[in-house]
Amino acid sequence: MSSARPTSARGSGGSTVSGRPLGATGSAPRPTSARGSASASASRPQSPGRTHGASPATRPKSTKSSVGETNDTIRKGLKGGLSGMPTQDHGVNKNSNPGRVRVALRVRPQSQVEVDEQHHVCVETEPETGKVFLRRNQWEEDNYQFDAVFGESSSQLRVYESVAAPIVESVMRGFNGTVMAYGQTGTGKTFTLGNLGEGEDGHSERGIMVRTVDDIFEQMKEDTEHDYHVHASYLQLYMETVQDLWDPSNGDIAIQEDRSTGEVLLEPKPRSVELTDRNHIVQLLQLGEKNRSVANHKLNAHSSRSHAVLMLTVSRHSKSGGAGTATGGISAPTIQRGKLLLVDLAGSERQKSTKSSGQTLEEAKFINLSLTTLGKCINSLVDQSQQGHIPYRESKLTRLLKDSFGGSARTSLIVCVGPSVNYHSETTNTVKFGQRAIKIENSLRRRELVDYKALCRMQMEQLDLLTSALENAELARESAEADCTAMQAIIDKESDIENQRNEEMERLMRQLEDKQKEIEVEKQRHQKDLQHSQNQLQVQLQSLQEQIGAEREEAEKAHELAKKAQAEAALKAAQAAAAGSDTKVVEVEKIVEVEKVKVVSEQDPKILQREKKLENVLIILQRELIDLKGKIDDMELKHKQEVTACHQSWQQRLMYELKAKDKQIEYLQKTLEGCKAALSSKSADGTNKKVGRSFIDKMLGRKGSDILEQPTKYVRLASMFNPTVESSPKWVEEVKADVCSSCSIFGQVEDVRVDTMSPKGLIYISFGNPKTAHRAVVAIKGHLGDISYEFLTEASWKDAVNKLHEIKVGQTV
Repeated sequence: MSSARPTSARGSGGSTVSGRPLGATGSAPRPTSARGSASASASRPQSPGRTHGASPATRPKSTKSSVGETNDTIRKGLKGGLSGMPTQDHGVNKNSNPGRVRVALRVRPQSQVEVDEQHHVCVETEPETGKVFLRRNQWEEDNYQFDAVFGESSSQLRVYESVAAPIVESVMRGFNGTVMAYGQTGTGKTFTLGNLGEGEDGHSERGIMVRTVDDIFEQMKEDTEHDYHVHASYLQLYMETVQDLWDPSNGDIAIQEDRSTGEVLLEPKPRSVELTDRNHIVQLLQLGEKNRSVANHKLNAHSSRSHAVLMLTVSRHSKSGGAGTATGGISAPTIQRGKLLLVDLAGSERQKSTKSSGQTLEEAKFINLSLTTLGKCINSLVDQSQQGHIPYRESKLTRLLKDSFGGSARTSLIVCVGPSVNYHSETTNTVKFGQRAIKIENSLRRRELVDYKALCRMQMEQLDLLTSALENAELARESAEADCTAMQAIIDKESDIENQRNEEMERLMRQLEDKQKEIEVEKQRHQKDLQHSQNQLQVQLQSLQEQIGAEREEAEKAHELAKKAQAEAALKAAQAAAAGSDTKVVEVEKIVEVEKVKVVSEQDPKILQREKKLENVLIILQRELIDLKGKIDDMELKHKQEVTACHQSWQQRLMYELKAKDKQIEYLQKTLEGCKAALSSKSADGTNKKVGRSFIDKMLGRKGSDILEQPTKYVRLASMFNPTVESSPKWVEEVKADVCSSCSIFGQVEDVRVDTMSPKGLIYISFGNPKTAHRAVVAIKGHLGDISYEFLTEASWKDAVNKLHEIKVGQTV
């Protein structure tokens, strides 16, 4: 123990001074030392949050001695400490290493015997700082730092959440864990760990064992991605003999060690029970407590005479099994298996305190021996100078706890002490035991094992799938070869048809060129005839114009002669008037008229006849000219219409042929690629189906909804042509020939009808074999281009055929 420090330093160092004496009740206060700087009447106020070993509710006011009251008065007068009074600080470095052993201290309340006998309290706690103050005498005290400190009023729930809950969480993730209670007999170890919480108000008093199982099942319920299995075994170490508390017949279990993994093995194996719910563990613990060894002595009426170990094994594996690898294989499924030891150690005893004898004394010897060996192992682990042998094998307890101290488990230790000064030495030893254990650092390691059974089962399932897939692939290959043979025949047939179509197109192109040449020659001939007729009419018109000019000259001469005769008559009339004879004037006028008529009559018949004839000829020529011009215009218009219609018809025909050729080429390419892919593909998941009548549709990427499961023998096609414009007897015959040529390789074609009055270009086909109708329709689509189709019932077929209009040979639309 390090040297004491003056109390004046406790403000910075955290040390405190206890002013409560260890003497009997009613003794006078001890005078202050000459080294003190404050008066003896002064007292120190108690630190905030510090609690005594017994709460005011459980310890009567009278238990506080007059000496203690005097020392409290001295503390208040000193206002913070007695200068020169020695104290000692035992701190702990709370590093962040998760493998360090976590140590908590719990102080039980004073018993009724201690209260009746007015035992003084030598333990004070500060739960908020994790410090424990242990008085050596009325002037000196030691303070110790723990990970957690629980006073006498602390609840079982708070103890569990601080000590055991982190260990349980680690065990659920595949780590080993240990929760152990250590202390003098009668300090509440079994209450802390193994209390079952029976009775009406016992639910809140449940110990760590029951709460651990509750917490495990709660976490299992929240985790929906994994499956869990929890197995439990309950052992006791009685007089260096490992016994099964759930199977008393198994009373001598040997402890062995796995050389490869270093894990502790028990032979014969204790009874392992798979827990099903939270109440199951309570029933099992009740059975175990009945078989556990207990005795009655002075310090404890129900003293445990053995070390009890509850072993919980939690196995976790993913519900989805092994995940696939990047190469398509199966990764090995793993099981995370964590083992939790809940250890209720029997309390250390002194014979002079317990007054035990006989069998109870013999049991106490083995208990103290195993606890001493545990302390030696902890000392060896803490002492850095001793890097060699650690005496695990000197006791079966240390062999069971080998993984908990210096191994790979996460360990929490709760040391239980009593507050009474009568057990000061036992309390000091227990506190120092916890201070040594807190320095141990374990190397945590997750227990992740390969589930070979699940792996074997998955590999067998995968093997079955691959075998099935291989058989399907062989069947698909054979079917694909048969389909490829059929497709090759179709391709050869299509090639022949394509060659015939090319020859027919070349012939039609030559006919078109010849027709265009004939039209051009006819046009030139008509132009020459028209030019000749125009020239003749021009000559006749010129001759008539010349005759009309000559006749006009003769008419003008006759007109001049008439004028002259009229003038002579007028002269004669004037002469007669001059003679004054009216009668003579009248006669002269008559003579003039007669002469005029005579002159005119001599000239007019010929002139009028010629004029009339010329006018008739002119009218006739004009009419012929007009008729000729009309005929010429009609011929030119008809020629233009014929040329335009011929160009449009052949242009549409050529466009259709080119489009059908492109469709056919695309169809053949897809078919060949699909056949090659079907021959070379092998499915790994066994989903390959036999390539049957729907093989071509699948290869061409058609949807499954377009494929009828049971096609009928009657099919109606809708082509891309408008029969009301394109149809002719020759066209109908060509369509029928194309349909028969395309379908003949798949089966018999009984009847083909073409509806020439429908704008959709409907084609009705009756097949002899319904099973090949669908494949024939696919071939027709590949041959004729973009068409739609549907299967008809027999009644629909008859009704449609009776109503359709098909152009016959010799008819025109």
